[in-house]
Amino acid sequence: MDVLMIAHYTATGWLPNDRFDSLASILARRRAEVELVTSSFQHAFKTQRDTSVERSPLYSTTYVHEPSYRSNVSAGRLRSHRALGRNLAEYLRQRKVPDVIYCSMPSLEVAQAAAEFAKKNDVRFILDVQDLWPEAFEMVLRPRWMVRQAMIPIRRRAEAIYRAADAVVTVSETYSERVSSARRGDSTVSTVYLGSDLTKFDAYPALRPTQAGTAELAYIGTLGHSYDLPSVFGALRELRREGIRMRLHVMGTGPFEDRWRRETEDLDEDVVFYGKLDYPEMVSRLRGCDIAINPIVANSAASIINKVCDYAAAGLPVVNSQQCAEYQDLLTEYGAGINCESTPSAFAEALKKMANDRRLAERGQGSRRMAEDHFDRSVTYERLGGVVLDAR
Repeated sequence: MDVLMIAHYTATGWLPNDRFDSLASILARRRAEVELVTSSFQHAFKTQRDTSVERSPLYSTTYVHEPSYRSNVSAGRLRSHRALGRNLAEYLRQRKVPDVIYCSMPSLEVAQAAAEFAKKNDVRFILDVQDLWPEAFEMVLRPRWMVRQAMIPIRRRAEAIYRAADAVVTVSETYSERVSSARRGDSTVSTVYLGSDLTKFDAYPALRPTQAGTAELAYIGTLGHSYDLPSVFGALRELRREGIRMRLHVMGTGPFEDRWRRETEDLDEDVVFYGKLDYPEMVSRLRGCDIAINPIVANSAASIINKVCDYAAAGLPVVNSQQCAEYQDLLTEYGAGINCESTPSAFAEALKKMANDRRLAERGQGSRRMAEDHFDRSVTYERLGGVVLDAR
């Protein structure tokens, strides 16, 4: 079976730990012929990829050229996406028609090019919704009421792509409800969380910081608009004034990294920036911490994101400011965390409560149970692979 996977945003390097590598590898091991088509541009680092680096020996990878851009929210990014959509359409015209297309969304330009090709050639089209556009941009741009009005044509375009798919997978129940509504209650929408490969995850040993007697806090992921780390920094300052020392390990990079490094110089060793780490080292350092932080800004469109799956896999209790009801309910159901507002005082109070909780170890066990019940890729992605291969 010829499976064409198309994903605008993918991780880079040899054997990357992303959704598309995991799924492509499962399909290939089940004897499908798999090609992954992705962008030449690495969004996270704002650089062109080294396309000579093989992702995996199990499937082929094709890089379609996308012009570079500097800012996440910019006219340059819009132009870049349009160019990638055109280049993808041209590549598809030259490629043999596959048996099934599995395509991620966003971006809209890539998903629309794939949908149009699938319709023209009568190919079964499965859409994987990773984020809600334009809702994600409405969070960043101001004034919000004007942005919502301006985004109406883009929202209608997204909904048309949702309806064009033969089946849709999303990364959360929250997103599934949104897509199902656009598809007028269609039952062919399912949820498969991003998750983590627990077998691989557990193979990386915990790396505990050498300095004892300090609560070790972890944040992993992008350092950008959606993440309210400044409120966490403020919480650490409040705690320090009370004579309470906690150390925050920040693993990741993004547009605000340099600014936040400067702004936390007064916190000395209480905030440690690592930059972008290879996945094994990130997991080891994460597993060596006591509490994870999920500081999402208010009104974010994000739902069950990568970092919370890794936090659960590590068995860490979470202090969470994300307003996504789905994730808040999971934390409550498993006793795995504390939900709070995204302010310095709220984070400080939640961190004190968590660090002094006699049930801290029990909370961590609940977090791990959440991962085993909902986020284990060896289970959920195998089922997803079956959905793809049954698409005949």
